[in-house]
Amino acid sequence: MKAVASKRIQLLIADDHRVLLDGLVSLLRTEPNFEIAATAENGEQVIDWLNKTEVDVCLIDISMPRPDGMELTRWIQQHKPQIKILILTTHDEEEIIAEMVQAGIAGYLLKSCTRHELVEGINRVMSGQFFFSEAVSNRIIDSYKEQKKETAEEPVTFTEREKEIVQLLAKEYTNEKIAQTLHISYRTVETHRKNMMLKTKARNLAGLLRFASNQGLIRL
Repeated sequence: MKAVASKRIQLLIADDHRVLLDGLVSLLRTEPNFEIAATAENGEQVIDWLNKTEVDVCLIDISMPRPDGMELTRWIQQHKPQIKILILTTHDEEEIIAEMVQAGIAGYLLKSCTRHELVEGINRVMSGQFFFSEAVSNRIIDSYKEQKKETAEEPVTFTEREKEIVQLLAKEYTNEKIAQTLHISYRTVETHRKNMMLKTKARNLAGLLRFASNQGLIRL
C-alpha cells in the first residue's frame, strides 16, 4: 500500500523590508514540510493574496503599511479565521504583545529569534498551539514579576491633612482657597499636593482624584 504524503504547510510571509523578506523565503524554503504560497510587503498585498490563495500560516510583521499588523490580524480573524497568525517583529513591549494576543494571533516571535524557534513556531501554531519565542516568554515573565512586586509594595496611605486637602480638591477648591479654609499657608498646600502625587504616582489632578475615589476618600 502506497504511503500518503503529508500536506505541506502553506506559508504567507509578509514584511516591508525586502532584504529580510527574501532572507525568510530562502530560509524557510529549505524546510521539507513548508511551502511558500505567497509573499507580501504590505497589508493590502496580504489581503489580496488571502482572497485568492490557500494559506495555512501567515508570518507577518507588526510595523507594516496599509494596514499594519494589528489591523491585518483583525481582518484575518474576521474573514479568514482558520488561518494561523504568527508575528515576527522587533517589538518586545508587553502592551503590544498583549494587544496582539487579544487580536487573535497564535504566536509571537522577535526578529532576534533562532532558526529553530522560527521553524518550531510555525509547526506549533499549525498544530493548534500557542507559541512564544524564549525572548518573548522572558519579557512576559519579567513583566508579571514586576507587577507582582508592585502589588506587594506597602499600600499608599494619606495623612489626615492630606485627606482634608484631597476632599477639598474634589470640590474644585483652589490651593489658595484650601489654605484659607484650613488656616495653613499656600506653600503647605502645594507641598501636600506634591507629596500625594508622588505617593500615588498620579500624573495630574485627575489621576490623584481617581485614586482617592477608588480608596473611598471622596466621591466623584
